[in-house]
Amino acid sequence: MRRIFTKIKSAVYGATVVANARYRDDVLNLQAMSLTYSTLLSLVPFLAVMFSVLKAFEVQNVLEPFLTQMLQPLGQEASQVANRIINLVDNIRVGILGAVGVAMLFYTVVTLVAKVEDALNQIWRLPRSRTWPQRITTYLSVVLVGPVMVFTALTLIASAQSYWLVARLFEIGFFSYIFTLTTSVMPFVLLCATFTFLYKLMPYTKVRFSSALIGGATAGVLWQLVGMAFAAFVANSAQYAAVYSSFAIIIVFLIWLYVGWLIFLVGAEVTYFHQYPSVFVHEALRGGRGHRFEEWLALSALIEITRRHFSDENPWQSTELADYLGVSSLENFVDQFVRAGILLRSAEPEGVALARPPETLAVKDILDIVGDSATQDDKNSGPAADILLRRDQAVQNALDGITLKSLVAENRSTILRFPRSGSGAQSRAN
Repeated sequence: MRRIFTKIKSAVYGATVVANARYRDDVLNLQAMSLTYSTLLSLVPFLAVMFSVLKAFEVQNVLEPFLTQMLQPLGQEASQVANRIINLVDNIRVGILGAVGVAMLFYTVVTLVAKVEDALNQIWRLPRSRTWPQRITTYLSVVLVGPVMVFTALTLIASAQSYWLVARLFEIGFFSYIFTLTTSVMPFVLLCATFTFLYKLMPYTKVRFSSALIGGATAGVLWQLVGMAFAAFVANSAQYAAVYSSFAIIIVFLIWLYVGWLIFLVGAEVTYFHQYPSVFVHEALRGGRGHRFEEWLALSALIEITRRHFSDENPWQSTELADYLGVSSLENFVDQFVRAGILLRSAEPEGVALARPPETLAVKDILDIVGDSATQDDKNSGPAADILLRRDQAVQNALDGITLKSLVAENRSTILRFPRSGSGAQSRAN
């Protein structure tokens, strides 16, 4: 029993250390502040665009109840804040804005969604974001399709109670209990589904649905728990009204916006952890990937690309290879090796392939590119520079004659896996 308790204690401590390290490295607090500021600038235009779309589907009446529910942790002030926001949205007359005004309206909305994508891409260690044509198609689905599906579901649930069949079923105690339970749980389910939808679609990489679902459920649970705690905090903080007077509601609204975005980012971290657990723990505990991991990853990617070179299979796609190696992205390495003339991007079939014969690609040259150690600064001198130079020369001599072709020939039946210790990469037989 004591051993089990010790293991649980160690696991909780390790998870706490990892979570704290990732929170610090990804500066989630600053990301949440940035998103809060962007939300203040874009909230009314965003809701105006959403309101126009919902009005076309005649489900615009559920916008205010939905806002009230999202702001429920504000306590008695939730309906007041929701009413003020809806009034601001109603005062926007899209028809008289003109082409330039409508364009600026959509640009403001796109800017907010782009901020969300950038925050998620940073968590997923992605080097670039979507191009503008890709943003238009993806963001339209987020801004237009997503709200319509959510609000339509809420409308159908609310209107279902008016049907005669449902009224008859209500007379049966069991069905009445089930329906009441479903309607009370459905807002939470839709909230989790919204988080899952964003985690799946927004990062500029392939996110597994299972990972997005785990992250969405985590964010939904945190939203409910933190919301209850925040509501209790607001109810017991009457002194804020005395200090800030009529501005108190604005201050509380800003705090909840920040907390809400922080919950969203924590859910994204959980999604990343579920999809890449070993990389997540390694980065968090060791303060980043580290030079040794970068070398391992670069060589592993090139070895797999070389294996495809000698086979009849299509070349690796960068996202496919990244998923195979258990990392979120390889774009930085691919761009680096393309500039060095080691790799090329093929158009048909699409993928990355060797730009030169593998027998001409020396491992020591590849490591020089990764470590950028091929150039020596002449200004550095003395015992420290001498010992480092001797180390580099020893490594060069040890790797002399080893090429990508010889590496693949020696390890034809192994699958490279992420190194779990400092001793080097682990592998296992097929």
